[in-house]
Amino acid sequence: MDTVNRGTGVLLLLGLAHSLNHSLFLVLPPLLEEITRDLGVSYQTIGAVATVSFLLYGAGALVGGPLSDRVGYVRISGISIALAGVSTAIFLLPKSLGVFSAGMYMLAIWASFYHPVANTLISKMFPVNTAGAMGLHGAAASLGQMFTPTVAYLIGVYVDWRYAFAFFGGVSVVAGLLLLRVPDVGLPEASERVSPFKVLAVPNLWVIIMFNVVLGLFQRGVELFFPAFISADRGFSGQSAAIANSVLLLFGVVGQLVGGKAADRYSSERVVMFASAGMVASMLILLLVPSPYIGVPLFVVLYGISLYGHQPAMTALLGRVSPPSLMGAAYGVMFFFAFGLGSASAAIAGYIADSFSLEASFWIMALFAFMALVISLIIPRVIRRSRGASSAGEI
Repeated sequence: MDTVNRGTGVLLLLGLAHSLNHSLFLVLPPLLEEITRDLGVSYQTIGAVATVSFLLYGAGALVGGPLSDRVGYVRISGISIALAGVSTAIFLLPKSLGVFSAGMYMLAIWASFYHPVANTLISKMFPVNTAGAMGLHGAAASLGQMFTPTVAYLIGVYVDWRYAFAFFGGVSVVAGLLLLRVPDVGLPEASERVSPFKVLAVPNLWVIIMFNVVLGLFQRGVELFFPAFISADRGFSGQSAAIANSVLLLFGVVGQLVGGKAADRYSSERVVMFASAGMVASMLILLLVPSPYIGVPLFVVLYGISLYGHQPAMTALLGRVSPPSLMGAAYGVMFFFAFGLGSASAAIAGYIADSFSLEASFWIMALFAFMALVISLIIPRVIRRSRGASSAGEI
């Protein structure tokens, strides 16, 4: 019982850290127009900075996963979130594009270790109801994140956008220090150094990587430009756009819990397919429904549930197909492709928004969403075929 309680306690603390890990990036979208105006730069420029930040965020996962396999999962998680928080002090230096970029880059580097480490830890702590545990971890994060856009907007508009970053950075430092006080759960056994890219030979991993790359190609762009889009193109005020973003994250809590439970009860592959269909439908609703006061709320509900609902199923699926000795490295590789290569979305969306319109950039994001749906339909077939081949080999 003590072990169960301890594991639950660590899971909740990881949920707080997970929330702040994303909150540090969620400060930017509701303040995008404020920051571009204050720094005198274009959407394309901020999109390029965001792209490099997400590339670093993804690349660092290649280090965090294998490192946690050797040093300790809780320890690396605490160091990651604490130093990411410390990095926000850079934003308090005199305003310039260079300072803003340096703050985003340092924040991304330290924050990048978190995801593969936490997901490996959860997979090892909860080997039976893995997707459900992943859902709780994600739901706790979404519950905290849902306040971020509104709080960040209020601080940024009524005080200064730099202090919005610093506020969430300070809370992150406190969370990291709390996490570092927790004894490591399931310390990894000593093992030989493994190249992260060795996991590319794992059967079934290629189709999961393809899905996550394409998912990243629209998720990052939608996340960054959604508040600006409904503010500039759909007539919402800046504060209403920030609140809409917060409500989206509220439905993300529902998606995490439902997606995790459904994946454990039915299958991760099936949940990923339904969630992918929901993402496509939500993008079409946002773009095609004539009244923004109907289309935007419907998008917020369906996209929030679908996007966040796929996450526990996908992370549980990766844990299932990865050998235990390579699990940390496998999560690192997956997040590198999802956050790293998928980070091009921010630059693409920014370029199209400046060259054409924000609506045009969202049509491109909808195309990427459709591509992710197509790949999700292939995943069950690939895994089923691989299992059949393995069974035949054993015989």
